[in-house]
Amino acid sequence: MATSSSNQGTSMQIATGEAYQIKGRTMKLEEWELTVQVENPVDFISLAHHGCELRDFFHSQDLDGYFSMLNGPTYENLVKHFGVRAGIYDSHTARLEKHEKVLIDPTLEGKTREQLGLKAFICTEIRSSIMGIPVSISEDTIAKACRRIAEGSFEETLDNKTCPWIEVVNMTMFNSTKKGKYCDMQKEHKMLQKIMTECLLPKGEGVNQPSLEHKVFLHFFKTQEKANVPKYIFNHMLWALKEIQDKNKSYIPYGRLLSEIFHQGGILKAVKQSKIINDHQLGTMTGRCINGSTLKHMKMVKDVFKLKIDLKESSVISNLMDDFPPICRQDPPDVRAHFVYEHWERTGETIKE
Repeated sequence: MATSSSNQGTSMQIATGEAYQIKGRTMKLEEWELTVQVENPVDFISLAHHGCELRDFFHSQDLDGYFSMLNGPTYENLVKHFGVRAGIYDSHTARLEKHEKVLIDPTLEGKTREQLGLKAFICTEIRSSIMGIPVSISEDTIAKACRRIAEGSFEETLDNKTCPWIEVVNMTMFNSTKKGKYCDMQKEHKMLQKIMTECLLPKGEGVNQPSLEHKVFLHFFKTQEKANVPKYIFNHMLWALKEIQDKNKSYIPYGRLLSEIFHQGGILKAVKQSKIINDHQLGTMTGRCINGSTLKHMKMVKDVFKLKIDLKESSVISNLMDDFPPICRQDPPDVRAHFVYEHWERTGETIKE
């Protein structure tokens, strides 16, 4: 008999049984052909120490929790497993689902979804499965993983020729109504754009310049006008999935965010209980920090100064453990020993480095 469970406070659905069947688009690529894009954690203190203070821009968007979450493990193979089976369940798909029922049995014409044994259509979702466990992700799921409410300004399908936003974003980025060059942008604008394209709206395969919609998104950050970040992320996730299915693009964005959703939804707990999969088999990895060295690489500063409190990529050993605090392998031995001892005192479990 099928059973189901879900973490309270998340809309990610977990249930044993057959995976969702999505009508319409299908994935043509194999799992091994996909490339997972991992968001990079940002060391805002290091950037500020090197003359690029950005914390207020992200704090005003309630994204402190989101960026704290980025310095954690990405389960590359789980993300690929999810991506290759993913489909978009929207109002069009819901109509096809109902129509198919009527085609099979014409006497059902005029019946409601509930009378047809179908769940009510509530919102667009990305549906897939991991190890036979059905998974659905909606805008609300993204909001909970981002640790903020899905509210704020949102713009899409803007006309690149006549849209009044063109002059607005040019003034924000170049201090002129006319489009400037990248070299004309201020240091903070360049870094905001880099963080946007690596952490919030990752560039897809073959995409070099941000779209007008993404420039407006950047404008919201610069002016500290609240943007609906979860909606932007979810729509970008939908766009990337369509690119994979329609154009055979191979990049799956949001490896870290998806891994966090898998954790919140109980997937990682199920994997742990199976005792047949380890970090290596999951393809566990982390992103590279955006910090003072990034500024030097972008030729914005000449020298880089290391701080004792510099953010380090999280060691992902034992991340299959529930609520496990990240330990950095680069941390001093006494710091790591403190983490191990504190965890043992709290749980009675021993952490193996």
